[in-house]
Amino acid sequence: MTKTRQEAPDGVFSLHKAAGHLKTINAHKWEVMKGCFKIGLYRQGLMHDLSKYSPTEFIEGCLYYQEGRRSPNNGERESKGYSEAWMHHKGRNRHHYEYWNDYRLPGGGEDLFPVTTVRMPRKYVAEMLMDRIAASKTYQKENYTQHGPLQYLQNGRGRKLMDPETYRELEIMLKILDERGEKELIRFVKDYYLKGFPMESRKKKKEREEQC
Repeated sequence: MTKTRQEAPDGVFSLHKAAGHLKTINAHKWEVMKGCFKIGLYRQGLMHDLSKYSPTEFIEGCLYYQEGRRSPNNGERESKGYSEAWMHHKGRNRHHYEYWNDYRLPGGGEDLFPVTTVRMPRKYVAEMLMDRIAASKTYQKENYTQHGPLQYLQNGRGRKLMDPETYRELEIMLKILDERGEKELIRFVKDYYLKGFPMESRKKKKEREEQC
């Protein structure tokens, strides 16, 4: 009978968990860097997620390592009710839409929710796109398909917390991935999106062309 490894529980350090976490974040960073390089974002590819190696994020990542199946931040949230590593991370990385939240000024006729979303610059949306694809590859491993990133977006909470135009742009690009594959997506992002051309869905483009 094969003896199974007795893993340390969440919140307890082990060399196995530290090595696994380091391997996971290295693999993820490598995938994002490759994607960013393909679309011409060389500096962002090199600098991506460097805060994960800081003590605040790395130690928590080791303590709550999830065997590479999902983010350690979720394990930390389940244990503590919040993720200190995530709060540190989102305030230092502009490719996360949570970074682009601010308070509204009073007197503007706003609703009761005082936080407003800010539209992300395209270069950070492009990095977020590469980050999401890489995260799906890292955590889903052999189960990854080009359909996964779009499904994750549409099933998640981003629509409520992300600027509407940022969400629309991200969704359009993930639909390109979903329908036409990564090679076509890379071409679109590099030669069209990052050059500032207007964004429109294939349906709207077809309708516009039919009206001409």
